[in-house]
Parts: sequence; C-alpha cells; structure tokens
Amino acid sequence: MKKIILLSSICVVWLASLISPCAYAGPVSLDTVVKALQRPFQAETKHNRIRDFQASFSQEAYLSSLDQVQTASGRVTVRFADRKTSAARFRWEYLQPDPQLIVSDGRTVWVYMPDNRQVIESPMPADGQAGTDNPLAFLTDLGNLSRQFIITWGDPRQSPEGHYRLVLRPRKPSAYLEQLLLEVDQAVVAGKPVYPLRAATLFGAADNRTIVRFSEPRLNQGPGEAQFRFVPPAGTEVLRPEQGAFGQ
Repeated sequence: MKKIILLSSICVVWLASLISPCAYAGPVSLDTVVKALQRPFQAETKHNRIRDFQASFSQEAYLSSLDQVQTASGRVTVRFADRKTSAARFRWEYLQPDPQLIVSDGRTVWVYMPDNRQVIESPMPADGQAGTDNPLAFLTDLGNLSRQFIITWGDPRQSPEGHYRLVLRPRKPSAYLEQLLLEVDQAVVAGKPVYPLRAATLFGAADNRTIVRFSEPRLNQGPGEAQFRFVPPAGTEVLRPEQGAFGQ
C-alpha cells in the first residue's frame, strides 16, 4: 500500500527543473506569469514549444497517516500532446529505493512493481471526463491550467531567488488534490526558452504532500514510441481493477 500511495502521488505533480535564474526588471502581473507558464505547452505556439522532456528526478512524499517522509529518485521521459496526438505519453522510472515503473502510451497506464511481480493496468481517463479527480490531469494539460484551476499569487509572491510562486486550486472538488504550489522560473517570464517550472508541491487530503524536483533537464529530444509501451515480463500478475488506479 505504501508503494501505491507513493506512485499515485508522484503522478500528480509534474516536471520542475533546476535552471539558473536570470534577472527580470520591473513589476510582473499574475496574468503575465500564468501565460508564460502555459505558452510552451500550447499547440499553437510556433517558437520554443516544449514537445518532450527528459530529466532525473527526486521526490519527497509526506504521508500523514504514517507520519513519515518517503523519498525516491529516478528518471522521467514525457512526450506532450500535440495536434497529432490527443494525449501525453510518459515514463516514470524509479531507481531508488525500490525499482518501480509508471508508463503510458496515451491510452493505457501501467504501474509495474517488479519486486512484487505485479502490474496494475488501467485505461487512461478520456480527456475532459476525469477533470482534477484524475491525478494525471496536472501532467497532461499544462497548456490549459487556468481552465482546470483557480490561480492566485503565492505568499510571498517570489522565492528568495526571485522566481514567481503560484497557488492553484481545483475549480471542481477533487478527492486527490487540494492545491498546488508552483514556482515559475523568472527566465521564462523574460522570454527565455527554458522549462518554466522550478518546483512543484502537491497538497492532498489529510495533510499529505509531495514535492518533486528535476535535474539535468533535456528538451525536445524526440523519444520514440517504444519508451511508452509496456509488455509484462513472463510470470507477472496483471491486475485490472474496475475502478482505475488513477482516479477514474
């Protein structure tokens, strides 16, 4: 059960990178920061559009029921939806402390636990049906955050390094997500072609929270379809719960 909680929480949060800041002069409006955050993921963006992302990641998840902080690290690859593909593809590969894998081809999500010789196979919720009850909504619709969330300034509005802090609250009640705290790189607000998120914190029910940080980000490397497919190894038990593992 601890592993499933850890795996589910990681899926709600999405792609924060550690890019060096650059100076931005003058006051900045909330609308300017939100547009700078969303624009690289929108299909109509002609220049500096982020089509895919690869990085190492580290995660800290606080589970209030256990009063524990669980840490994990590994690699992530994502290919965002575009005009040709309606759903994002992703691959979260945990290396520490236990090998685990979350992978999706845009239609199916697999959660593979090799130590247990089990994989949970669930259909990806149809776009627009799951809303914020689907923990993957934040990952797969970064270009339309303002459609799913009410966005306000964080307190304080900027980090000590000068990056912008936003609070996102779901427009519809969610069993998985109370709010998100995002730190937006001031460089992207200044028009630089960098990954816009520096940090992302998920606040869930019962004081659960998860922080994900990314390092060594690489953009637009063109990962192939094979990275987003999963074939269970021989001897693996395949579980297909009626209620999908990701909040259908």
